[in-house]
Amino acid sequence: MPGKFEVHMDKPQEFRFTLKTATGEVIAMSEVFDSREACERSIEAVRKHAPYAKLVESGAAVG
Repeated sequence: MPGKFEVHMDKPQEFRFTLKTATGEVIAMSEVFDSREACERSIEAVRKHAPYAKLVESGAAVG
């Protein structure tokens, strides 16, 4: 079973999404968006780019 994106409205006009595994574990949470449409566009961007994303070390993670 695949994971899922869930869209949440925190406050009026404040939307965010979470990406959950098939077992319901949260593996990613977005920033806040000012519209549901912007939130959904960000989900589509994750779907489009994640298969090609590379792991890059930065800052404190290095060393």
